[in-house]
Amino acid sequence: MRSGLTAASVAAGVAGVIAAASLVGAPESVVEEHPEVREPVVRTSLVCPFIGGEEEGAAHVGVLALAGVDAVDDDQGPIEARALDAAPEPGEADDDSGDGDDSGDGDENSEGDGDDVSLPEPMLTVDERGALGVTDVDMDEPAAVAVEGEGALAPGLSAEQSLLMSEVDLRGLSTSSCTRASREHWLVGGSGQVGERGRLVLSNPTSVGAVVDIELWDEAGPIDAPATEDIGIPPRSYQVLLLEALAPEAERVGAHVSTSQGRVSAALEMRESDETTPLGMSFVPPAVEPDNRVVIPGVPDHGERVLRILAPGDTDAIVSLRMFGPNGPFTPVEHDVVTVPAGSVFEVPLEGNEEPVAVELDSDQPITASVRVVEEADDGLPDIAFTSAAPPLDGPAALLLGGASESDTTSLHVSSTGESPSRVDVAFLDEEGEVAEEETLDISGGATETIELEAPGDASFATAVVDPGQSGSVVVAREISASRDDGAYLDLMPAWPPVIDVNVPRVVGELPGVLDPTEE
Repeated sequence: MRSGLTAASVAAGVAGVIAAASLVGAPESVVEEHPEVREPVVRTSLVCPFIGGEEEGAAHVGVLALAGVDAVDDDQGPIEARALDAAPEPGEADDDSGDGDDSGDGDENSEGDGDDVSLPEPMLTVDERGALGVTDVDMDEPAAVAVEGEGALAPGLSAEQSLLMSEVDLRGLSTSSCTRASREHWLVGGSGQVGERGRLVLSNPTSVGAVVDIELWDEAGPIDAPATEDIGIPPRSYQVLLLEALAPEAERVGAHVSTSQGRVSAALEMRESDETTPLGMSFVPPAVEPDNRVVIPGVPDHGERVLRILAPGDTDAIVSLRMFGPNGPFTPVEHDVVTVPAGSVFEVPLEGNEEPVAVELDSDQPITASVRVVEEADDGLPDIAFTSAAPPLDGPAALLLGGASESDTTSLHVSSTGESPSRVDVAFLDEEGEVAEEETLDISGGATETIELEAPGDASFATAVVDPGQSGSVVVAREISASRDDGAYLDLMPAWPPVIDVNVPRVVGELPGVLDPTEE
């Protein structure tokens, strides 16, 4: 008897095999023979966390696509910066955060194009690589700002925001890198106490809705905070959550922001006061995800410095401290080893460093950390600043909005994280983004080198590009400090490397062997 196979049944069988192969992935032999390759990104989306909305003061956003970076093709941008919308309060509008295909699972190369979304006019446009663009931010209400570049202007895109306030109820200097939307963010350094107003800003710059979960810890352990699961962030919008509501009375807070759908950017701003007297403001820079070794760059040699360590796991962490100073590594006398209780944020006062340092933490359990600095004034009001555990640079990184006035001192703190010496090139940029001056630093292993960063000519900001001679060899932070008639100003900002290229799977014309017509 004949088998009775038809063309349709054969096609169905083939489709089933292909479907099964797509579910289990390519055979291991194919993966080994055709590994992923590094390719320049074709789209980059950054978020400047929260800027504008102040009647007085100076607010700026700056963007730069690093010069000398390869791109996939010659199709060019432009780079555009646009304010995101505030997410509607529950009940104001239907929640569409779960609508649409979750195409935000990938990297910058896989983001939806958002062609069906009506976009506001850009506040800033940059048309060429290597051109520095800076704009004043004048908005009635503060908002997150999305900075997007496509094609030739996507690789190496950097952005930064700056806010300087000297009002009766709000004063201080605050800068922040504009960060990528991603699946996870770690923040250490907030507070829910009265007078320490913390704002957690969740921003979705993509055209796909995001769903967010938040884990919180304080000095006593994990926090069972209300309404921290399945938070919907609609496309191209942001939402602000108050730490005083999520973690009331918490002295120090660590946060883990993750998404079950889509991608977001997360930022934490602190504005401190004593009743109506302002005591400073700062963004808490994002920290690297917990690891057994982390390094915090740019810890200054002045102010009241306090190290905050988050151990989010279920086991106490035994942490060894080491400083990277100008003459090499050294161990603090009083706190060379500390025990961080499981699931808590632990605090260690830092004293004794007479020069800027980086702080290295070695732990038997995954940890991440930050340093809080309170800068008192001889006559006037204080300011606060944070620096956080940052990744070593794997390529050039830009620092765009350094202070340029006569009263400002802007410094770069560059620390070699290995045992071997590191060489770093620093390019000082003018108002247009052109290289005005260059300097090379040779840094001993485990040492920190500090150089002053000045604005060339009549440039409004001090801007630099730091390029490590060897990938993963240095961490970098910028410090801006000033003493004025009304008091102290201080800002610290670790440098994070921009995305230049990503791993891309290779497409090969190979199906499972059962489909090979040459086999019996």
